[in-house]
Amino acid sequence: MTSDVIIIGAGLAGAAAALELSKQGLQATILEARDRVGGRGYARPFAGSEDILDFGGAWITPWQANIRALCREHGIVLHPRATVTERRWFRDGALHRDGPTSAADRLAHERAIARVAADAILLKKEHETDEKGRDIARVSFADYLDRLAPPQSTRDLLSAWWCQSGNAEKSLAPAAELLSSSAYGEGLTEAMMDVWADTLEGGVSALTQRMIEASRATLTIAQPVTAIEQQGEMVSVRTASERFTARAVVVATGINPMRNIAFVPALPKEKTDAIAVGHLGRAVKVWAKVKGVPVGIVASGGGTGIEWMFSERATGDGATLLVGFGVAANGWVPDLPRDIAAAVARFFPEAELLAGDWHDWNADPFALGAWVAAKVGAEAATAASTWKRHGRLAFASSDFAPEQAGWFEAAIISGRAAAAEILEELGR
Repeated sequence: MTSDVIIIGAGLAGAAAALELSKQGLQATILEARDRVGGRGYARPFAGSEDILDFGGAWITPWQANIRALCREHGIVLHPRATVTERRWFRDGALHRDGPTSAADRLAHERAIARVAADAILLKKEHETDEKGRDIARVSFADYLDRLAPPQSTRDLLSAWWCQSGNAEKSLAPAAELLSSSAYGEGLTEAMMDVWADTLEGGVSALTQRMIEASRATLTIAQPVTAIEQQGEMVSVRTASERFTARAVVVATGINPMRNIAFVPALPKEKTDAIAVGHLGRAVKVWAKVKGVPVGIVASGGGTGIEWMFSERATGDGATLLVGFGVAANGWVPDLPRDIAAAVARFFPEAELLAGDWHDWNADPFALGAWVAAKVGAEAATAASTWKRHGRLAFASSDFAPEQAGWFEAAIISGRAAAAEILEELGR
């Protein structure tokens, strides 16, 4: 089968590229390894119910104009995040509602939080060191915590927010992952949640499906790509059962899955090295259905396992859905659903647990990890400059977008940029 352009990956980046190419009259074929579209945006019913939930990324911010415009264009309704009405902290072996630390630890806690806030603002202003010359851009999160020397309860608090922002082994990923997210809240780590404004009704899966339909691209699912070969003015793409050809290709798989694709000839060294390093994102996102818990409670702590939970929404049958996060690193090997039950018991002892559900992104062969997290000393692997077009191959992913990396907004930006590179290559 021959097309103008082949797009590998039917996530949001691939869909954005297809839409842009279609505006210039190019016909795209999208090859998707899974039996669905959406990539790491994955909405489906919660186990045994009709409640459609996001099992991958979900929240978008108030300023993310591209995804908001696409939602309006394609009829996707936005669902505002529930208001936070209560805060709970698990510390010193017990659940507390009076604050993140004991009175004895309060001064040391406030000193550490103030340092985090100051460093977050410095990093936002593109400073790489603090006023004492200490690295804040490329120090690991583990080393940064040791520098702060906070009480254990403060460590556990920052660790809980790391589950969403850093989502990687603390000794390998930069503290900048947490600091950049804290900067959304003027440096206050707990305020990073304030920008999680909306989710998409039907999830990013629904938006992606409508974008692909609007692009009139030919979508072929359950076709994992095994090899890409550039041959003069054509590119050959092989799956286990078929061969496709096109004048150009957009690789929109994300970094980690590229290790399962043979590139002929081999990609340049900076791209080959980037694929070998990959990204370290190992978040674990879970949902729990419970009775006896009102909507709007944020709970965190414990230092391992599911370290953060939010009573996110009510169900039609009078139950509540809790969303939780942990990181499959730092010595924790997830044991689900047991760890869901343990987290609910820790944070919501009044709850009756009805069911739990999740998707394992780290074991998913077409994701091999959650959202992007760089490796200290190997930041080039996730830099947009590393992933510029090579011959007739362009690359698109939220993993290495030129801005807002890791967000769905970034996937759209990256997909459009890749389409522009292809159009330039093809003289359009």
